[in-house]
Amino acid sequence: MRIIQTDRQLKSQLLIAWTVISAVCGVAICYAAGIYGSDMLTLSWLIWIILCFPPILIVAVVWALRNHIDKGVKYAWKHYILVLSLRKQLLDAGIYSMWRIGMPEVVKLPQIGVEFLSGFASGVLLIEDSIKHHNKLSKMDISPAIGNYVVEQRYMTDNGNYHRFDFYDASIERRLTFEKFKALKKYSASLGEYELFVDAYTRLPLTHHLIVGQTGSGKTYALHGLLMQMLLKSVQYHLYFIDPKGSSIALFGERISPENTADNYDDIIELLEKFVSNMGKRQLEMREHLKDKIDGDYTDFDLSPHILIFDEYAAFSLQLQSKEKKQRDHVNDLISQVVLKGRQSGFFIWIVMQQAGSNNIPTFLRDNLPWKTVLGNAEDQTYVTAFGAGAEIPERKMEIGEGVYTYPAIANKPKLCAFPTLNFDILAALTRGAGVL
Repeated sequence: MRIIQTDRQLKSQLLIAWTVISAVCGVAICYAAGIYGSDMLTLSWLIWIILCFPPILIVAVVWALRNHIDKGVKYAWKHYILVLSLRKQLLDAGIYSMWRIGMPEVVKLPQIGVEFLSGFASGVLLIEDSIKHHNKLSKMDISPAIGNYVVEQRYMTDNGNYHRFDFYDASIERRLTFEKFKALKKYSASLGEYELFVDAYTRLPLTHHLIVGQTGSGKTYALHGLLMQMLLKSVQYHLYFIDPKGSSIALFGERISPENTADNYDDIIELLEKFVSNMGKRQLEMREHLKDKIDGDYTDFDLSPHILIFDEYAAFSLQLQSKEKKQRDHVNDLISQVVLKGRQSGFFIWIVMQQAGSNNIPTFLRDNLPWKTVLGNAEDQTYVTAFGAGAEIPERKMEIGEGVYTYPAIANKPKLCAFPTLNFDILAALTRGAGVL
């Protein structure tokens, strides 16, 4: 039978053997002291302490340092349990190198580093890379080895020496629930003026946004939560609404910004032109501000953001295809100007649709929307068109308003998100007017 031990197990066994032998010697000396007199008893205890205390002390100190006892006993214990479980499973998976051949065979496992964040709600785990095991580690899902934690993202460290795994506690609810409008208002006040929260883990600065999801996945659900946050900011958000199907987003727009809401083709073109015209005026204003800070943007000068919500974009795209080329080019030019020039001046477009294929949205437009969200359990092709080929999507059943997103420098690979639940009458909150909002 082949017996395999890790290098740590071997070292622990040597220390244990040292302790046992020392203890036996101590007992023997004590027995001898009982025969030869009490003077020998004191000497025997001193010898026993000298023999037994060092290995015990070494084990305790090494364990404490290795598991970061300086961060607390709870931290050290959770660190120990997680690393121990992961080492066992790496051993079972054959992720080790031979350290010495003998009976038993001794192997060396990769170095492991763990850092818990946010009160153990999430963390970062590093596993040492090697030529031999690089391919295995780059494809391995270590979630089964780390208890209640689930890997959210994985990638190589900058120096290429470690595989980095970002994990979170799956037993903690990501989704925030607000039973009353005041609760949402209070939570929103904790954020910056130019950022929005998605769930308990996710806060993102304003930018262009693509929201994709089949009917029932929670697109409107997600938008309601984001729009309510915008209305609660101290800085005024100028909101524009385009809804070719005249659904709930159009109703939302009519309540808070009727002069900037469109649901028929001609009005949509007119609103797009108005949006681009306002952006041009802002760009002239920005030129003056940039004289003082050449690399600044609208946030540096406390300017109001302008957000164009374009719901059911595919329905509009279908209408546009039936128009003359000159008009199609005009519309595409308007939208392109916003996408390519709007960020610095604070003009953003949010496109909402069921599918993001090239037959529904121009590829250049889709690729230049930095914040991408796919809600629900979508088809593989939906993820490919949104995030690109080879994107790793977390395997789990998505409820309404749950999905994955990418955002430059924050989530370069798809990460889970869960938009908030609003258990209050949204339209009633809007109807009560500016005094409440």
